[in-house]
Amino acid sequence: MKFDLERFQDALLGASAWVQRNTILQAIKNSFVRIIPFSVVGSFSNLIKMQLDALIKANGTDWGWVGSLSNMFGYIGTATLGIVGVIVVISSAYAYAVEIQRREENKGLNLIIATLLALSAYFVMVPNNVNFSEPQAKIIEGFATSFFSYEGMFTGLIVGMLAVAMFARFSRSKFTIKMPESVPQNVFDSFYALIPMAKVLIIFALVRLGIQAMGFTSLIALISTVIIKPMLVVGTGLPAIIVVILLEQILWFLGLHGFNIVWGVVSAFWSPLFLQVVAQYAQTQSFDGIPIAPNTMTNVYAMIGGSGATFGLIVAMLIFTKKGEQEREVAKLALVPGCFGINEPVIFGLPIVLNPIMLIPWIVVPLFNAIVAYVVTSIGWVVPLVVANSGNEPIFLSTWILGAFHSSPVVLTLVLVIIDVFLYAPFVIINQKNERRIAAEQAQQISEA
Repeated sequence: MKFDLERFQDALLGASAWVQRNTILQAIKNSFVRIIPFSVVGSFSNLIKMQLDALIKANGTDWGWVGSLSNMFGYIGTATLGIVGVIVVISSAYAYAVEIQRREENKGLNLIIATLLALSAYFVMVPNNVNFSEPQAKIIEGFATSFFSYEGMFTGLIVGMLAVAMFARFSRSKFTIKMPESVPQNVFDSFYALIPMAKVLIIFALVRLGIQAMGFTSLIALISTVIIKPMLVVGTGLPAIIVVILLEQILWFLGLHGFNIVWGVVSAFWSPLFLQVVAQYAQTQSFDGIPIAPNTMTNVYAMIGGSGATFGLIVAMLIFTKKGEQEREVAKLALVPGCFGINEPVIFGLPIVLNPIMLIPWIVVPLFNAIVAYVVTSIGWVVPLVVANSGNEPIFLSTWILGAFHSSPVVLTLVLVIIDVFLYAPFVIINQKNERRIAAEQAQQISEA
């Protein structure tokens, strides 16, 4: 039976179009994009504080201004990574409100009120005593910081989007307070939102009572026990990394943006784990007991220079192609962007998309990189990546920063790039011969004509 590639591609294009139309997936992707600056600033602040604290400890004195500087960066870390769970509530609520506001029935949705309501709903779900996990202890009023940090990210995502969805639904009801048209719009929106807002908060309060009746201290505890823990057991190790890379590479080969499609789904589960690693390292100042974050294997080592680890491919093209040929010109054009992980020039310029010759290395090379990186990190030859950076730095500088300025991640990246060059080289040569053959045949046809 002949495999119909075009039909298979049409099916994937349809799936990609569905993802692009799906408001929930788009809102999740956009909400996590918006928290990147907070994660990066918080991570660097914690890293600087860690270095200053180590300096103070080594010298036995805080030198006055050094201690104050350490405290300053500590405040910044607390105000960014320390409240990233709350930031996710706001970000996800706003992103989802923007998405559903495009619908005709929700065009009157007030984005600010919807976002603030989501934040209020989240606090309805949070125990208002610090020692909530100790039922017999005397109540100490306040909020445990665990609800604001990375531990609250997934819960914040769910509450934020659900609150907005319910608010939009209730706002379409006829049972609302309506004001005369002469009333200013902001006053009209505030009164119009009263009843829908009350409904949303009452529902979340009832849900909290139900969760407590089931024996869970909070929604975070329920989600962690029922959903997150089982997924982290089976969904963050090397097999999961391999599956994610396979999906990304196959989609890219067929002309679809594999990273955007796949990462939009897995980021909700993998990003909190990486932020947990970042926070653990900042607190312990040690690599001991630091788990391997799957997103670092998938997005850093497996994809050096962009999806498909194309930095090695670019170097191979520069070495094994002749001057003046199209492939060499593409490599020269793609070299600088490739250093920053931008590889569309080579993906579409070589091309890799729907090029059967390049399919094998396109899939094998990133898998090889991920497996090697996972193994050498597991056995302790290379330190785990523990810093949340912007991802816009050149590849070797990026791994140096991600590894808390240790050299082993940089050495591993360099070794992988060298191996990638040799893995891609045979296919570059075969592809070059094929291109020359096609060019010769076309030239012959022109001469005969």
